[in-house]
Amino acid sequence: MTNSNAAQSIALALGVSAIVSVFCRRMRIPALLPLLVTGVALGTSGLELVDGASLGGALTGFITVAIGLLIFEGALHLNREELARAPRAVWGLLTIGAAITWAGASAAAHFFLGMSTPIAVLLGASLIVTGPTVVQPILRLMKVSPRLHAVLGAEAVLVDPIGVVVTIAVLDVLRLYFLHGFLQGSESKLASEGMWVFFRPLVGGAGIGIIMGLVGRGFMAIIGRSAKPEPQLVNLTAVGVCMTCVGIGEAITPEGGLAAVTICGIMMARARILGATELRAFKELLAVMLVGTLFVLLASRFDVSRLASLTWKEGAFVLALLFLVRPIAAFASTWGSKLDMRERVFAATFAPRGIVALSVIAVASDELGRAIQAGGSGLDPSVLSQTLGDIKQLDLVMFVTIAGTVLLASVFSPALAWALGLRAGEGGTVMLVGAHPMSVALAKQLASNQIPVRIVDSSEESIDIAATEGVEGIIGDATDFRWLDDFGSPHDVGWVIAWTGNHDVDQMAARWAEDRLGKGHTAIWSAKRARGALEAVDISAGEPLAEAVAKFEREKRTCATAKEAGALLRVIGWIINARFTLNVPTSKALRAPESALFVGISDKNGEGAVLVPDESREHARSEPPSK
Repeated sequence: MTNSNAAQSIALALGVSAIVSVFCRRMRIPALLPLLVTGVALGTSGLELVDGASLGGALTGFITVAIGLLIFEGALHLNREELARAPRAVWGLLTIGAAITWAGASAAAHFFLGMSTPIAVLLGASLIVTGPTVVQPILRLMKVSPRLHAVLGAEAVLVDPIGVVVTIAVLDVLRLYFLHGFLQGSESKLASEGMWVFFRPLVGGAGIGIIMGLVGRGFMAIIGRSAKPEPQLVNLTAVGVCMTCVGIGEAITPEGGLAAVTICGIMMARARILGATELRAFKELLAVMLVGTLFVLLASRFDVSRLASLTWKEGAFVLALLFLVRPIAAFASTWGSKLDMRERVFAATFAPRGIVALSVIAVASDELGRAIQAGGSGLDPSVLSQTLGDIKQLDLVMFVTIAGTVLLASVFSPALAWALGLRAGEGGTVMLVGAHPMSVALAKQLASNQIPVRIVDSSEESIDIAATEGVEGIIGDATDFRWLDDFGSPHDVGWVIAWTGNHDVDQMAARWAEDRLGKGHTAIWSAKRARGALEAVDISAGEPLAEAVAKFEREKRTCATAKEAGALLRVIGWIINARFTLNVPTSKALRAPESALFVGISDKNGEGAVLVPDESREHARSEPPSK
């Protein structure tokens, strides 16, 4: 390896993968397959500008560090409120599902691909993983039900370290086998060491993860004492804790760092501090860069001419994974969970593989090949030849598997979600950003009329108060668009009112809602009148929100429904046939039908002016027009 070739490969992999990722983000398509094609085009089968092999042994270390950061980034986005929607399904997928996937994929590799049992078991272990870097972008584009989104997202994050640890454990057992398994009297040593190899990373990694998670939360608490923590300090602390966790875990046991960093990330995700938005954004940037770089480097080593050797067997193997192994694993592991049958059917066909699976099989095949060359002299020549041939086939099979599962998830899964009625579409849930008394009162009134509603607020105390009133709430940052996409918003959200009183927060939340839901489904009421594009959906009538809330409490006003709009001080929207429609001042399309039940703010006597939509783009005090 020359330094110039290694530097050239790393620089081009970083730069080109970033450009491809930006293009895919703009086109709203998963970047995985374009990155694979880019890596092959730049690699030894194409322009020969990038060669992952030029990094030598450093590539293995880079893969471990990158996977650690990716798992940590995914763990930071796990949300305990969303995860609580279906804990039985999550734990089922991580235990029963992982075991069935391992056994089923191993059997499929043995019967369809003709692989020897040891190599088939190794491949099956590597296919336990799915991966948040491919699952989350696809879920965000599809917008499935919140419960299903939470389950599949959590599985993608938490199953990665399990799959990696199991794969490396199998690799270590096979290395022991090839080094000692052919020596007489070595069976007991192989069995005892093999069991220890399986459990050492989990036990050691869990301990380190808990310790570093506590340390990380302590550092975050110290930083959080500042009125406005510096984002750079938050980011550096997170990366420092993450990498230290991986390093100590690896020092104790190989691959123990990945188990450790998962637990550490989950614990730190619960540390609620200012600056969490910047942290998530920074970690997402790291994840995008690492995923792209790894894909390009690993794909650059692939020999395109090997595609000519593909037969029906590889296709049958992928189909068996998709329509036999995954359905059995998903149905068995979600039995008795909160997922309904439609959600279980969707989960049974959704398991795209990504960079973690490709990375771990690349490391495992290289390591095992060297172990066999060093200690496989006791093998029968025909067995040795088949074993080495199977090892060389691993990366080709993984490339085909990734392409097949990602294509299915990108093309077939959205259609299936639509057919099963799991896509958001025109949702009926109302999301209120801000948990002040007026918001809680409106939420209660909507809920009493069978309108689904959720309150989002960054204050744990405010959400707890709303919960005592029987209102569903979630703690989070409404300026974090990724958090809103993944967890904050119900995936059947149809209407958003941004009224925290913080003008910047309200404007960002309203812009997010208009982008996701379209015109006429967003309203804003903040500290001052909105300007620009959001002026058309400002429902404040020039009254700052803080003053309105103070008056609401001081004059003991309520949120109520009425058959006549004139009975309300302020019309927020209307209900007809158990469906809510937001009263957007300037939307011509959203006129109240004559049979509508109006909902809004009322005083004790039901007297006062009424705010209604008109065609002049100004707030008027008149009766709402009939349909």
